[in-house]
Amino acid sequence: MSYKQKGQYSLEYTIIMGIGIGIIAAFVVYIALFYGSFASSSAGSQITTVSDSLANEISYVASQGPGSMQVFPITLPLIEPRYSFFCGNIIKLQTTTELGVSKSIENVSGMLPLSGGTFDAFARDENGSALVGLDFSIALIQFTYSISSNTLSYSMSFYNYSNGLKGTSFNVSLFSTGGSYLTSVTGSTSSGQATGTLTLPSTAQSQYVIEVYPSGSGDYYSTCISLP
Repeated sequence: MSYKQKGQYSLEYTIIMGIGIGIIAAFVVYIALFYGSFASSSAGSQITTVSDSLANEISYVASQGPGSMQVFPITLPLIEPRYSFFCGNIIKLQTTTELGVSKSIENVSGMLPLSGGTFDAFARDENGSALVGLDFSIALIQFTYSISSNTLSYSMSFYNYSNGLKGTSFNVSLFSTGGSYLTSVTGSTSSGQATGTLTLPSTAQSQYVIEVYPSGSGDYYSTCISLP
């Protein structure tokens, strides 16, 4: 066999191998894009389904009147605190890539998990608003407040799943409804009840998000406050 023929065979082999590698690479890219797209659409569908389900549970409880309660399971992906909260009748849940926003027929506040998974939850109607709780060491926080000048005074009660007061240390944070951090305070209680104050920004907004993080509980409380 001549050197010319050997060179021709070598060139043909290189071309065939190149085409084969190109086909394999294209297939790998297609699979990656397909499954990536599927995962994103599934996450988007899931987070919207969860926010809608929460709104439906809250609306059902509200329709039953004060004192009514509904227990239900909830499955959540990992959501982002400060961007995921209850505000008036709005339920806003956000992951790193997806957003679900729903409305209930009643104002709502309550607990959201700091991790993804399936959890036992409950919704309770109380005094014309709904409270959401989770089966965590701190299952529910009741939060009341008043505003004087630029000072917010709050009172909190921490409850376990059996509706007993539970002592804990905690952090109270103030955010804009867009998720911007504004200020926070820390505290602790042995009785399960606590009071304190937060200083509001000098440039006031009409609405803020309050989030309370009980130490080591695995969940957090959120609600909106409105300036008078």
